[in-house]
Amino acid sequence: MFGLNKKQNITEPANLEATVGSSVIQVKGVEKIYHARKGDTVAMQDCNMEVLKNEFICIIGPSGCGKSTLLRMLAGLDFPTGGSIIAHDKIIKGPGADRGMVFQSYTLFPWMTVEENVKFGLKLKKMPKEEQDKIAKEYIQAVGLEKFAKNYPKELSGGMKQRVAIARALANKPDVLLMDEPFGALDPQTKASMQLLLRQIWQKHRTTVVFVTHDIEEAVFLATKIYVMSARPGTVKEEIPVYLPYDRTLDLKDTEEFIKLRREVNGLIHNDEI
Repeated sequence: MFGLNKKQNITEPANLEATVGSSVIQVKGVEKIYHARKGDTVAMQDCNMEVLKNEFICIIGPSGCGKSTLLRMLAGLDFPTGGSIIAHDKIIKGPGADRGMVFQSYTLFPWMTVEENVKFGLKLKKMPKEEQDKIAKEYIQAVGLEKFAKNYPKELSGGMKQRVAIARALANKPDVLLMDEPFGALDPQTKASMQLLLRQIWQKHRTTVVFVTHDIEEAVFLATKIYVMSARPGTVKEEIPVYLPYDRTLDLKDTEEFIKLRREVNGLIHNDEI
């Protein structure tokens, strides 16, 4: 059988990606209501999910279901009007160093080189320069940009800029990396190569990732677990564990098991949009 049988012991080496730790983030009964003069809009209702250490979570759902809103709440950039979001047994009350964020827009400092951008958070921590240099070099190499360390953002392609943003976030060693459709603006070929790169980085460093996307194929390729959200008011419609090989290449997308799972997720979303 290709991949992993659901009855297989999750501690077996063949299923390393399912060998996860304790709860990192808990979303409990979250509600989000936007108040306006013309009336209230219920964006999310009774949303529940759990992120475990070392997981790669993908959140997917119809447009307007609250995916990005939920991610912003996980980052502490927005807040629920009901329910709670807990990180490490504490209610999230704002941004924190334990949670790194990568947006669809590159958000790089144009006056800084690649290396300076990656070291920005490390400087804020007043880390010794030698340690800054070592960490920056490690993550610049991880995203394949060692030849561009002294270049400025204006000299980089879109995909390269997003690599810098990922390296900068990872260099701060967050407990959780939050990613809001980071590859949405890239062309299909660059997007596929970035998906592969991110998956390889995750396999090496095992940083817990929560990744929002509208791309079903992307979610199935990257994730160890997918949360499918319903149409507005958004809530978790289905939790789907992804039992595919730990080591993944782009050829995986052509396999019967991959296509079957992609169709399953597509069916859940499509049924909501009818």
